This record gives sequence, structure tokens and C-alpha cells, in this order.
Amino acid sequence: MKKESKFSSFFGTKHFSLLVVIVLLLIVFSVFSEGRVFNPMNIRSIFNGMVITSFFTLGGGMLILFGYIDLSCGAVGSLAGCVVGWGIMTLGMPAPVSMLAGIAASMLCGFVNAVMVNKLNFEAFIATMAMASVVHGVGYNLVSAQGLPIESDLIRWIGNTKIFNQLLPITVIVAVVFFVVCGVILGKTRFGRTVYLCGGNKQAARLSGLKPKRLSYILFTLSGGLAGVCGVLAVSRVGTSYATALDSYQFTGLTAAMLGGIAFGGGSGDMLGAFFGMLIISIFNNGTTLLGLDKNLATIFNGLLLVMALAVDAVSARQRAKSWVRKSMAEM
Repeated sequence: MKKESKFSSFFGTKHFSLLVVIVLLLIVFSVFSEGRVFNPMNIRSIFNGMVITSFFTLGGGMLILFGYIDLSCGAVGSLAGCVVGWGIMTLGMPAPVSMLAGIAASMLCGFVNAVMVNKLNFEAFIATMAMASVVHGVGYNLVSAQGLPIESDLIRWIGNTKIFNQLLPITVIVAVVFFVVCGVILGKTRFGRTVYLCGGNKQAARLSGLKPKRLSYILFTLSGGLAGVCGVLAVSRVGTSYATALDSYQFTGLTAAMLGGIAFGGGSGDMLGAFFGMLIISIFNNGTTLLGLDKNLATIFNGLLLVMALAVDAVSARQRAKSWVRKSMAEM
């Protein structure tokens, strides 16, 4: 009976709702594309389209769980790519060293974001917007507005290598590994439980002996580091560093996180739901391209999804508040 109740309760979860949307999208696009959506090469394109977004979904999603939002991750990821190109082409550094330098620079940006939030008492969205502006200026100084082409065998190998008969890019494997690791950390470790507790109520978490400020340093730095990994992978795909290469991707990543059930106010949601949210966006983007529809439809769809996710989150927050009030009144 216990197993049956767990199985039946799944149908009422956010995960099941997201799976239904995924299936419906696949059916609709399959009908209109005469089955081309299930072509192995197209399936590869769907998952390939998730790679860049996934790191913003992970880093940004964990910060949202904590109750903050990072609006600098696109700029910081682009900076990492600029550092890679500048290191290889201008300074003559080995590619591995340049890649590590790019990720280190992005982690430093995340750490500075945390300093502004915790020491200077800036609101997170203001601090990270300011960081984005500064980072864009640095990126332009490193590679110019035209970008900087990169000549590196390792960079090309990372961006172009595919396994299993050229069906699976290694960048997809990297993204999936990061998703699994972050999901396990959030769901199965003390660190993850602390993120949820602090996201739900920082004051209560502080009074119970937890240290939200210290955790915020870790999460902001981690968000920067994941953006840096994203920047390295993006550069390896196109072979050129641009100062604004990833700006549009960060909002797609944040939309995927909130669509997947991560509450904007923090404290609830998980990486599996975020993955499903990201898959929905990637399937729609791929489907519109497959059918030759106006590319602006994908932008409109992403914006509508963000509005819908925020609306659902607001309704859910009100319901949770009402439930808490009713429970408190019943206990009095």
C-alpha cells in the first residue's frame, strides 16, 4: 500500500506536470514535422541546445533556492570566455591554464557579488547588475567589440568531439554530470538541506545556529564558477571570444529554474524540476527551428514562460502562507 500511495502521489507533483508538457510538445512538433523531431540528429540538437543554459540554471537556481538572484552570470560567463581567448592568443598561455584562469576570474566575480550583498548590504539584483556592467567593460577591453578568434586544438576538441557514432557531444555529458552532482548535493547532503532551510527563512536559520552569510559566499562563488565553465564551453563551440556572448542565455536559465518549480522567494524546488523546465524550453526552441517558424517566437515563448512561472510561484506562495496561518490558528 505504501508503494502504491507513493506512486499515485507522483501524479500530483510538479514533476509529473512538467513531463506532461514535455510529452505534449513532442507530440505536437512530431505531427507538424512528420516525425522529424524524433530523428537521432534532432534529439542530439535538443540536448545540445541545453548545454549552455544548464550551467546558468544550476548556479542561478541554487541562488534562487537560497533567496537571491544573480543577474550577472551571463556577463561573468562571457568574461571567462574572454579570459580564455586573451590568455591563449595575447599572452601565449597554454589552453588549460587559460581555461582555469577564466573560471577563476568568474569565481572571483561571484565572490565580489557576495561581498557587496553581505558587507555593503546591496540588494542582490542591484549588486549583480552592477557587476554585469563592470564585467562587460573588462571583456570589451580584453577582446574588443569584434571578438577574438581562438586557435587551439584543445578548445576545438572540447567543442567538436562527439562519441557513440557522432551522436553525443562531450559537452552534453559534462552538463549532465554537473546536473547530477548538483542534484545529489542539494537533495542528499547537509549542505543541500542548509540551502533549503536558509532559503525558507534566513532569520530562523540564523537563530537555529546556521550561517546564511557564509553560505551565500559559497553560492555566489559557485554561481560564478558555473558561469565560467559555461563560458569555456561556449568559446570551445564557436572558437571566438565575445564580451556579450552569453547575455541572452542567463534569462533562459533562470526561466528554466523557476518553470521547474524553484520558488522565486527561495526554500523549495529541485534540480530535476529545473532540468525538465530546461528541456521544455529546448524542445520548443528546436521545434520552431525545425518547422522553419519565426525565431522571435522562441523569445516570446521564453518570456511568457517566465511570466507564467512567476505567476504560479506567487499563487503557491500565497497558498503556503494561508496554510501556515491556518495551522498556527489551529495550534493556538
